[in-house]
Amino acid sequence: SHGGLTDRFRHILSIYSYCKQKKIPFYIYYVYPCDLSLILEPNQYDWRIDCSELTYTRYDSKEICLWVEDPDESLQTKKKINQQHVSMLDKEIGSGKRVQYHIYGNSYFSEGHYRELFVELFKPSQYLQERIDGVREQLPDSYEAVTLRFQQLLGDFTEGSFTVLPESERENLIQCCIKKIDSLYSNRYFSTSKLLVTSDSPTFLERVRELPYVRTIPGKMEHMDFTKNRDLEMNAKAFVDLFLLSQAQRLTLIQAGGMYKSGFPKFAAELG
Repeated sequence: SHGGLTDRFRHILSIYSYCKQKKIPFYIYYVYPCDLSLILEPNQYDWRIDCSELTYTRYDSKEICLWVEDPDESLQTKKKINQQHVSMLDKEIGSGKRVQYHIYGNSYFSEGHYRELFVELFKPSQYLQERIDGVREQLPDSYEAVTLRFQQLLGDFTEGSFTVLPESERENLIQCCIKKIDSLYSNRYFSTSKLLVTSDSPTFLERVRELPYVRTIPGKMEHMDFTKNRDLEMNAKAFVDLFLLSQAQRLTLIQAGGMYKSGFPKFAAELG
């Protein structure tokens, strides 16, 4: 378990930054739940590695896990965790062992530099770019975006042990969120006429697109840590959302009734 897309990519970018500073060869082996290279391609640095080049023997490989329990810790605690993670890498990698390190986790010690690091590593594959362009054509040059993270409150899919609302309560939550978006729009909170709305809930997206000024991104999405579905279209959906959110003028996260404070829109904003 690595967390969602945000957790995984903050970690990837942090480890890449460390390796770049130390002049250590860096690679990404990401084939589950689907092959990342079908969605993102190398841009300025080739991070690809074939499985035949990996080793898992105890003599010439070692696993390191850099884990953060709560990404919303205070700034002081974040700084302490970041220092601990860098120290762990310094101690292990600086030991002089000639081994292949497999580094897992959700570290974030390169916060503030995500955009430049992401651009060095990645560009959309042709497949992903075509999906992004298909939605972008329906949006004006300038648009704002709203995102909502329900987890499995609306019963759309299975996501661990998080709460599933009784059917009688789901409609109230949907109405609450739609009314909030409409109220913000009516009171000119948004500076653009068209609004991109993203969510992990297809049920909510089906309802919110009834608002005439709302545009949504088609496709089903499941959380990476709780799916064994290798379908490329489904796994690419999160990246379509990420790129389109990163191109918005402003992002707004809406929470109500037990919804999750997602780090996904903040990461998209940092990339943009």
